[in-house]
Amino acid sequence: MNFQDFENIVKNENSAKKFMLQFCWKNHQRFCPKCRSRKLYSLRDGKRRCSRCSYTFHDFSQRFINNGNLSAQQWLRLIKLFELEVPTGRMAEQLGITYNTAYKAATTLRMAILAHSLDARLIIRSIEGLDFSKSGKFHLDMSTKTGGRMPVFGIVERGPHVFADLIPELDGDSIIHFKMNFHLKTASLGKIIYTDRFKQYAALLVGGSHLSAIYNIRHADKGLFIDSSKGFWSFSKDWFRRLKGISPRNFPLYIKELEFRYNHKNDDIFSILAEYLCAMVPDFED
Repeated sequence: MNFQDFENIVKNENSAKKFMLQFCWKNHQRFCPKCRSRKLYSLRDGKRRCSRCSYTFHDFSQRFINNGNLSAQQWLRLIKLFELEVPTGRMAEQLGITYNTAYKAATTLRMAILAHSLDARLIIRSIEGLDFSKSGKFHLDMSTKTGGRMPVFGIVERGPHVFADLIPELDGDSIIHFKMNFHLKTASLGKIIYTDRFKQYAALLVGGSHLSAIYNIRHADKGLFIDSSKGFWSFSKDWFRRLKGISPRNFPLYIKELEFRYNHKNDDIFSILAEYLCAMVPDFED
């Protein structure tokens, strides 16, 4: 989306909300987020109540956009800053909000991206501190910053697309095992440790450089297969170097964001992000 169109939709709160609502309700037809009934009645405060199950809701109930207290204008401006890869601190300054509020909003966007990935259910069940519930809420425990099982992702490229697949049977210790006992080459890029080709994967990736400190091992091998790649890895290198303080909990969010950016590198991701943000929070409990 060019800046002229962007300015038109954020010129006031009504225009911003109207833009977001088109992603929430097809043909403007409301239904109950809980039981999907269309038999509703309006309340004085602008909310609606379901005639079947008595659930009271507003237009953004049980959607990702409802996580936080940002206005529609603020959300759209944050999406634009996120699209441009502006750091969280600068987002907070530009939007006039606290760093924690900006961080929570950016994390919400990453959660929406993750929820639309092919292996979302498997990943979400593997992230410590993350909870998706049937109420349409999700919780990411901000106090869980370090520790936990280190998830491993395998990189597969198919034509113009890349897939960063969670490999649930592996963790950070597996990488060390393969290196020490099977001479699997490893290298590091910022806070990311990656390997040479492994089975069907161009590389295995794990976040958290404390692997090196725990085992007193340097990850600096040369000639890894993926280093000669002109696709995903070339696209990713600078991005990975900028990542700081990656925890096992956050690593899947960043990997899926990068997978999304690469697979949509020729698309208008602003509109896609707005659509993802307005999607219902899925139920991953079953």
